[in-house]
Amino acid sequence: MYDCSITTGDTWLANNLPTILNSAAYQQGGVVFITWDESETTTDAPIGMIVLSPNGKGAGYQNTISYTHGSTLRTIQEILHVTPLLGDAAQQTDLGDMFASFP
Repeated sequence: MYDCSITTGDTWLANNLPTILNSAAYQQGGVVFITWDESETTTDAPIGMIVLSPNGKGAGYQNTISYTHGSTLRTIQEILHVTPLLGDAAQQTDLGDMFASFP
């Protein structure tokens, strides 16, 4: 939704997310990250992220661990077994705490 309205982004999710969630790739251990890239303030305020995965902890799990965009990159690299870790990802905590099963 970075360069569009919230309604446009919500419509895209409504139209595309069911296909993704019903795909074999998702159902066989896939993951969907829905994240905001900035807050409304100019400070380092928390931003939202929703992680959907058959391997997720589920049941409304949440935590207070501080993550960065580098954490998301690190997690994707770890899931796909891509090395070396790029840029800031090497110093960040991965999102592994959100999963019941993580590489």
